Amino acid sequence: AGTDLTINAATTTGADDGIQVNNYGSGALSITTTGTTTGETDDGIAVYNSSAGTDLTVNAATTTGNENGINAVNNGSGALSITTTGTTTGETGEGDGIYAKNSGTSLTVNAADVVGYYNGIYADNDGEGALNITSTGKIITAIEDGISANNSASGTDLTIAAVDTYGGDSVGSGIDAKNYGSGALSITTTGTTTGTADDGIVANNSSDGTDLTINAATTTGADDGINADNNGSGALSITAGTTTGTAG
Repeated sequence: AGTDLTINAATTTGADDGIQVNNYGSGALSITTTGTTTGETDDGIAVYNSSAGTDLTVNAATTTGNENGINAVNNGSGALSITTTGTTTGETGEGDGIYAKNSGTSLTVNAADVVGYYNGIYADNDGEGALNITSTGKIITAIEDGISANNSASGTDLTIAAVDTYGGDSVGSGIDAKNYGSGALSITTTGTTTGTADDGIVANNSSDGTDLTINAATTTGADDGINADNNGSGALSITAGTTTGTAG
């Protein structure tokens, strides 16, 4: 079996996936794109790191998939890291702009603009480390959540920092964060967060967690503007600007 697998690509178009890679080697999987990556009938970038591997790293410019923009699954022993500098788009079906699932250590997503059909960013951390999501652009989705983040009991902290985030018209919240990890849940927004069909921000901190902290600028929900439930051992703190709940 091999060790590391590294791909550096400029502009790539595939009839199915733009880039599709499976790593069964004992090392790291790394994908870097500097141009436009397009998957015409499936994902823009689809990457899988097996349990034999270590880290999974994706650094992408502009990525478009007919389903997911980026679909990254890490079963390796290391970290999953996704960084985007252009627009990442998942166009149809149950496609997300960014779909990230981690069973290693930490899960980190640093994103610019994201457009998803189902979720904008969906991040599920079953690893032993922290889940961190940072968005510097606008996140838009048609159906469900702008950002959907789940940190399992094996994780630690869950941290989200976002600018503008818009949930979908069907059942969507702007941000939906669930922390079952042993650490703190923290959400910071500096722009507009909108739950078109549900709450603007939903934050659930389980009894395994510690503090729940929300610092929000402008937040609007079809139900609640901010819905925060802290069952952790620490403090609940909410600092908010203009916050509107239409029906909650």
